[in-house]
Amino acid sequence: MSPVESLLLVIAGTAIFTVGVLSLGAHFTSALSREKILLWFGLFTAPYGLALVCRSILLPSSDGRAELFIVIFGKLIGLLSAIPALLLFQEFYGKGWRLSLRWLVWIYALAVVSVLCLLAIHDLPRSIPSPGIILVILVPLALLIDRRAGYRPPPVKGSRVVFAGLVAFFLTFSYDHLSHWHAGNLRAVTEPFGFIILAFCLGHVVSRRVSANEAEWISMTEEMRAARKIQTSILPARMPSTSGFSVAARYSPMTAVAGDFYGFPEVKPGVIGIIVADVRGHGVPAALIASMVKVSVFAGVEKAEGPAEILEDLNATLCKEAPGQFVTAVYVSLMRELGAGRYSAGGHPPPLLWRRRLQKLEVLDTAGLLLGVRNEERYSEGEFNYEKGDRLLIYSDGLTEAENRTGVSFGDNRLPTLLVSNQSLTADQFAAELLKEVLTWSAGDSESGQSDDITFVVTDLC
Repeated sequence: MSPVESLLLVIAGTAIFTVGVLSLGAHFTSALSREKILLWFGLFTAPYGLALVCRSILLPSSDGRAELFIVIFGKLIGLLSAIPALLLFQEFYGKGWRLSLRWLVWIYALAVVSVLCLLAIHDLPRSIPSPGIILVILVPLALLIDRRAGYRPPPVKGSRVVFAGLVAFFLTFSYDHLSHWHAGNLRAVTEPFGFIILAFCLGHVVSRRVSANEAEWISMTEEMRAARKIQTSILPARMPSTSGFSVAARYSPMTAVAGDFYGFPEVKPGVIGIIVADVRGHGVPAALIASMVKVSVFAGVEKAEGPAEILEDLNATLCKEAPGQFVTAVYVSLMRELGAGRYSAGGHPPPLLWRRRLQKLEVLDTAGLLLGVRNEERYSEGEFNYEKGDRLLIYSDGLTEAENRTGVSFGDNRLPTLLVSNQSLTADQFAAELLKEVLTWSAGDSESGQSDDITFVVTDLC
């Protein structure tokens, strides 16, 4: 190889390696790290460029043993870089007719094993054919078979650009192998420049695709931020200040936008209304349904409806306006002067009433059907009396169903104990302690964290 050829190969290898490294850097620093195109592209180009530089700089000045090492190193790089090349090809082409691309991977894997065996036992590694020739032969063959079978790859912008790059690489690779075959020395002279053309063609398409996905991701992020802002606005800005009650609440969503909702509709002086609802699912759809819950419940309170009527109206609204969307909810109305409360629930965990004087935990278990299942469903209404010092806990199932590493639910173990051991705390202090305990319980020694939204309201009857 002449000095000019070596210099050109060094330049080509450096350019290819740089493009690969930049692609890997872009993958790991991008907001779309889940997007694998840049990863496969970088793992495809960087090893090839590195092998080309090493072969051009080190090989001409190496002795027999070093030359053997460099040749084997180059073969191994060729083996490894072809794997992400196939994965990248699948990103654009799909799986092919009857999973033809998977068959191509298996055939190439067999060729890899064969070449590795030859490298281990052969005295002349230079004479071992490059494993890449399997791909150069089989990829066009697979494309032809797929086309004859009627397979059409998914539409990808820039597919013609990618095809042009593949043709350039195929032609230069074929020229090098055919022109030097008679000499028994397969030298890559024009192939690297065909690879550069392919790399830049792929880079062009990949960058445009990632840029479009990045813009879409940013747009989705902005929409999620807006949805989160809207959801935050429907939650109470402060706790109610009704005389005779001390109220605290905690809201810990599993995702940025969740489906749990709590509120305190203004009924009349001396009366406090509490609604806790849990929309099935997460994300923006659940948040939208939560907004619908608030509108319906608050409208029912304005019409002076009781707890059962409020849930019946909410159920009818869901069945009519959002079929297929299900909600659990409990509505409680506390009347200070009467020392009594009324409540109604639909598919929701029962409120817990800790009677401090009696040192007894009472479960308010009057409940009805999950909301949104059947129109014109009737809900029953329960009543209870309370006295000073009692504590009412209304919560979503994310609290009691939080599990530790061994699969034990928080509600089955800790919740009753915490109500007893922390009865001397204020409502807000107890709420803070309860949230800390459940989050610690669900995290344990792992990093999985909570698996559902956690919402609860603590009401002390003063």
